[in-house]
Amino acid sequence: MTPPAIINYMEERGIGFGSDAASLEYGMISSMIPVVDSNNISTTPIYSTPPTPTINTNNRTHQQDIVLTNNNSANTSPSISLSTPQLHPHRLDNGYDSQQVLRRRKGVGSTPGEIYSRVQRPYNYADSYHYLIEYAKNRMGKDQLIRISRALVLFRPSYMSLIAALTEEDLIYMEKCVQRTLLEFEKLISFSGTPTVVWRRTGEIVLVGKEFLLLTQWSKEALLGKQTYIYELMDDGSTVEYWEKFSQHAFDNAESGVYMSVILMSPTFRPVPCSFCFTLKRDIFDLPCVVVGNFLPILGANLGR
Repeated sequence: MTPPAIINYMEERGIGFGSDAASLEYGMISSMIPVVDSNNISTTPIYSTPPTPTINTNNRTHQQDIVLTNNNSANTSPSISLSTPQLHPHRLDNGYDSQQVLRRRKGVGSTPGEIYSRVQRPYNYADSYHYLIEYAKNRMGKDQLIRISRALVLFRPSYMSLIAALTEEDLIYMEKCVQRTLLEFEKLISFSGTPTVVWRRTGEIVLVGKEFLLLTQWSKEALLGKQTYIYELMDDGSTVEYWEKFSQHAFDNAESGVYMSVILMSPTFRPVPCSFCFTLKRDIFDLPCVVVGNFLPILGANLGR
């Protein structure tokens, strides 16, 4: 079913949500279910080689440090090329100004008062789930696509039980809480020496520490100047494992971090193997609102998977 068809199906059976935004997000999660049907999945990814993204160079600084494609690099092997993140220019909606001053945080204000006055509508998570679906279909093989689909389906019932009764005003308040939390996280991360990134439950990066930029050689403009997702910086195996672990812990009661290894990819196709820990931060409705990820490089790691 398409997301509108899913919503109509739910309405016909009296399964409703308190807002259109919640219905759309649930619909996009549900739209991954048909992907599990192996009869409808091509065994070959659509892209045999990474597509060349369109780069917007307006108001970019240090552009020489941002290399999105480098097919002629002597250090690039076919396996690494296919695993390299392709940062496409995502659309910036939700009322956020794409020309805002970029520090290390993607936000709507620099003070609590600005945040509370400027956030006037819920955040649109549906677009991010749509991008995840297309990203998985276009990059990954059949088995990896099925694993991601099953991971999303796993936390769908818990998500529905928590969000069904929330109103539009609740979702607006949730976004204010997210922005207010990021304001505090920005201060804390500035005192930390650990490479740190914060992203929404859909994977969209909203805060990045300078140590992470030094580790991976991505610039803050590349990561915060548009919608960029943490899994775009991972190889495909790490992406699948992350979503599986996220789905297992998204709605449990544990507050401890989740540990795994991950291979990040630099703009110059250099794999950066890391030990990775992520912690889910929940809002007052017990929904995971942001994920805090800490990375430490693994020196001398064997990159064979």
